[in-house]
Amino acid sequence: MKILIINPNTSESFTDKIRTNIQNYKLPTTNIIVKTASSGPESIESIYDELLSAQGTLEIALQNMNDCDGIVIACYSDHPTVYALREITDIPVLGIAESSMYLACMVGTQFSIVTTNREWESLLWDAVKHFGLADRCASVRSLGLPVLALENYSTEEIYSSILEIARKCVEVDNADVICLGCAGMTGFDKRISSELDVPVIDGVVSAVKLIEALDGYRIRTSKRLAYARPRYKNLIGLPPLFKNGYI
Repeated sequence: MKILIINPNTSESFTDKIRTNIQNYKLPTTNIIVKTASSGPESIESIYDELLSAQGTLEIALQNMNDCDGIVIACYSDHPTVYALREITDIPVLGIAESSMYLACMVGTQFSIVTTNREWESLLWDAVKHFGLADRCASVRSLGLPVLALENYSTEEIYSSILEIARKCVEVDNADVICLGCAGMTGFDKRISSELDVPVIDGVVSAVKLIEALDGYRIRTSKRLAYARPRYKNLIGLPPLFKNGYI
């Protein structure tokens, strides 16, 4: 099978981290294609950023979705393109936040999310509520750093910062599972898990493993109601590629 992972921001270094780390977890029979949006913000830290990243993300998906068995949107948010793509294809389309939170609920009673900047705390609480998991979320805590800081500090500095916040989630908030709330945190999960003796969930890995399971079970996205394919209408000022999303 083939899974397309789209990094909705334009940071190639984040994409490289994802591409490298996922090789440790994918099935031998799974081919992973990782692509970076060609337009949009360098990092995603707000709803405005999410919307600006949508066009580039959708373009990659439309260009590749007929040649893959599942799509991962590698932004730790309730990214709007997840739902848009579910409307225009029946292959599984998963976001990394939703995937990690649902997996966390299967291995513990309460999860906490460790994210980057403080603005994400309220946005991720909104996502938790949207996913119906508010009573399972112990806390959302941030490093107090912008997303791109993950590229500017050393690996050990970032690890120490994540570990410090994750420890508070466990010892103060009583979480028994930690979700890493940024695709740029990929690769830290097992080390932090060993240190704190709780499961630590990487969102990208979660989404890929869930798509492998859905594909193996031959489950497709329902088209009956919410994800029915949109009907054609004229598009003004947009690339012709977007017409492919309509019936």
